[in-house]
Amino acid sequence: METTLNILETQITQRLRGVNHYESIYINKTLAQILDSYDIPQEAKLACLTIDTAMRHLDEVSTTLSSKKSILIGDLLSAHFYTLLANLNDPTYQKEISTAIVEVNEMKSSIHHEAIDINAIGAYILKIENTFPLITIKRFIPNADTSFINDKLIANLSENHPSYLSNYSKETLESFLDQLKTEIHPKRGN
Repeated sequence: METTLNILETQITQRLRGVNHYESIYINKTLAQILDSYDIPQEAKLACLTIDTAMRHLDEVSTTLSSKKSILIGDLLSAHFYTLLANLNDPTYQKEISTAIVEVNEMKSSIHHEAIDINAIGAYILKIENTFPLITIKRFIPNADTSFINDKLIANLSENHPSYLSNYSKETLESFLDQLKTEIHPKRGN
């Protein structure tokens, strides 16, 4: 069985055929592995991974002032997401994920513009990272065990410093993540 990551990489290659010399596109391998661990429609997995990829790519463009070609590639990835979403033909999922896109963008903007309390950043980071997979998984398996997702996504953040947190050093990001881990796994007993 082909993985969601491999399928998306192939789809991106096909979509970008004829486009020469563009910046690399980061695809969240951890997210792909999480999605592949659930028995949900392949189109839903691809839609979730594609919107995550598109938004990360456009975040990178906005922080590095990349080329116009990079912006167009981000838009192409977004268009691919909407094609996958239409093919899935699930109006409830479409509404939930579309609403989440707006919310995630607002949270990223709040972080970038330092418009939130520093103590709330960990919760924002977690919601930014887990919103798309949780919506996707819960839509198709309402009672799915998603308890391991946050730990995997947090571990991935340690290795892949996201652009929306570019105002913060790796050390500061690690302190946010440590605080987040404490909140997710409070000490038991007294």
